[in-house]
Amino acid sequence: MIKKFMALGAVVSVLTFGSQAAFASDGWADSKETAHAINDGGSFFQTISDSTDVDWYVYRNNSDKSNWVFELQSPAGINYDYDWIAFGPNGEYILSGTAGDLGPGQIDAASAGGIGFGKGVTVYFKVRGHSSQDFDSRHAYAVYLSAW
Repeated sequence: MIKKFMALGAVVSVLTFGSQAAFASDGWADSKETAHAINDGGSFFQTISDSTDVDWYVYRNNSDKSNWVFELQSPAGINYDYDWIAFGPNGEYILSGTAGDLGPGQIDAASAGGIGFGKGVTVYFKVRGHSSQDFDSRHAYAVYLSAW
């Protein structure tokens, strides 16, 4: 019986403190140099903790796939946007853009591909609040990347 209570206490502790650690966003992936890697088919959940917080993601294309789409699902009532910039295998600038903004709680997406987007290309994505009022340290946004 005591072991069951200890196990239950450990589970509650991990869920309580573990989920907060997973959303420790300010100071996490705040620059291109510290960008969080996301792979084809990968998804991730994170928060924007204040008006100056941004989160960077990086996709390194190590395959023969030459097209990608990156989707950002903002939490309800909050409007997040993202910018992206692509570099070739030798670090040369290829192209950049901003995902279309569909508003609070919606899914913003951008895609690119074709010649010049194949193996060796690196794409960075910067998630940010649409305005200085768009942040929420309690409710996560979701990102998803798919390549083909």
